[in-house]
Amino acid sequence: MENTTQELRIKRKGLILVLISVFFWGISFISTKVLLIEYPPVSIAFFRQFIALIPLIILIYRRKEVFKPSLKTVLHMSLGSFFGVVLYFVFENTGLSYISASGASILVAAIPILTLPIESRLNKKKMDFLTLFFIFLSWVGVYLVISSEDGKGAGSDPLKGALLIFGAMVSWIVYTIITDRMGEKYSSLQMTTMQTLLSIPLFIPFTIHEMSLWHLPSGIAILHLTFLGIFCSAVAYVFFLYGITVLGPTVSSTYLNLIPLVTMVTGALFLNERLSILQLAGALLILLSLGLISFLKLKSGTKNVADVKKESHEQSMVG
Repeated sequence: MENTTQELRIKRKGLILVLISVFFWGISFISTKVLLIEYPPVSIAFFRQFIALIPLIILIYRRKEVFKPSLKTVLHMSLGSFFGVVLYFVFENTGLSYISASGASILVAAIPILTLPIESRLNKKKMDFLTLFFIFLSWVGVYLVISSEDGKGAGSDPLKGALLIFGAMVSWIVYTIITDRMGEKYSSLQMTTMQTLLSIPLFIPFTIHEMSLWHLPSGIAILHLTFLGIFCSAVAYVFFLYGITVLGPTVSSTYLNLIPLVTMVTGALFLNERLSILQLAGALLILLSLGLISFLKLKSGTKNVADVKKESHEQSMVG
C-alpha cells in the first residue's frame, strides 16, 4: 500500500512537471511578442542564448555530461546550430512581428508533421495511407490558419508573417537532416548546450543592423528574456525529461500537443488575440493530425523514449 501511494505521488509530480513544461513552452510565443515592442526580433533570440547558457552549463556539470568534441563535431554542430537556432529564430521572431502569437504557435506545431516525409525518405521507410492522409489534413489546417489571420493590427501582415514562419519550418527540416544521427552519439542536453553556445557568434551578422536599436532593457523585458532563456530553454527541458522517466513516452508526448492551446488561451488573455472560427478549425485539424500520427507511431512501436527525448530537445531549443 505504501509503495502504491509513493508511486502515485511520483507520477502526480511527473504529470505536474510535464504540464509546467508545456505551459512554459506555450507562453514563450507570448513573451517573444511582448519583447518585440521593445527590441528587434533577431536581437531577442541573440540575448536569449546568453541567458540560456548559464543553466545549461550548470546542468552539464551537475549531470557529469562534460565532453570534448572533435573539430569535425564542432563544425557539424555549427552547421546544425546555424539552421536549427540562428535561421530558425531569424525567421520565427521576425514572423511574429507580422502574425499573432497564436497563429505562429499553431503553424510551428505542424513542424513535426511536415518533417515526416523527409524522415521517411532518410530512413527509407514508406508511409502508410493514414499517415499521408493526416499530413494532408494538417496542410488544410495550415491553410485555414493563414488565410483567416486577422491583418488589422498595427504592422500586421499575415501573409508575410506566415511565409517567415514557413522559413523557420524549412530551417528546422534542414536542421533535422543535418543532425539526424548525432543524437546517437551525444545526449540531447549536450547537443542543446553546444548548439546554444555555437549560435552566439553565428547570430552576430544578423544583429549588426539592429545594434543601433539596443538600449538598457526595462524590468518587463528582463523578466521575459529571463523566462525565455532560463525557464523555456533549461527548466522546462529538465522537468519534461523527469516526466518521461516516471510517466513514460506515451503520456509525456501526448501533452506536447497542448502547447498551441496554451498559446491561444494566454494570447487571448494578455494580448487580446482572437482566433476566427476558420482558424480554430485549422488549429483543430493540425492538432488532431498531430495526435493521431503520434498515436499511430506509438501503436506500431516506432516511437519510443528516445523519440520523445528528441522532441523535448527540440522544444527546449525553439520553444
